[in-house]
Amino acid sequence: MMIQRVKKQQRHEQILLSLDDLTYATQQQLQVINELGGDRNAHRILHDMEKDKIISSIRTERKVYFLTRQGSEQIGIDHIELKKAEIPHLLMRNDLYIKLGMPADWKKEQPIKWGDNKLIPDATYKKGGIYHFVEIDYRQQMRTNYEKIEKYKSLSKAIFNSYKHHPTLIWHTLSDVRKKKIEEACNKHGIKFKIY
Repeated sequence: MMIQRVKKQQRHEQILLSLDDLTYATQQQLQVINELGGDRNAHRILHDMEKDKIISSIRTERKVYFLTRQGSEQIGIDHIELKKAEIPHLLMRNDLYIKLGMPADWKKEQPIKWGDNKLIPDATYKKGGIYHFVEIDYRQQMRTNYEKIEKYKSLSKAIFNSYKHHPTLIWHTLSDVRKKKIEEACNKHGIKFKIY
């Protein structure tokens, strides 16, 4: 009985920590990331956590979970007020994180500075010693994407000069039209890229 309670507590804390990382997440995302087994088991665990008021949820097209003040306190972090407008963007980033095999050194929104330039990718990680920068294209203006691509061209040169490799720019978009425009811009600037 005691062992079961400790295991349950550890599982809950693991889910709280992953929600701290993800900000918002669907049941399916939490299921994969925290290895919660089948749908019924995952639903039961998340339902228990909601009853304990350590997580809460809102319904968009899908049910989306987030940390409550109590949940934040339980894992010893400051509670931040979340912006619901960011949900689709953050869920896309979570989906890409899972699709890319959940890189161990995945870092969200870490500012990168070189020379007089600055960029804040949606995420950064290294694979095989090569830098990868993630951009989530959710309804942002194409002009903003073009400006970012120009900055990534400059960053790519700076990384090559320091680390002797060109980074890979990874895009996640929902539209074939936007995918084509991003592809053309990356090719025009000679950037290594992948689009999902």
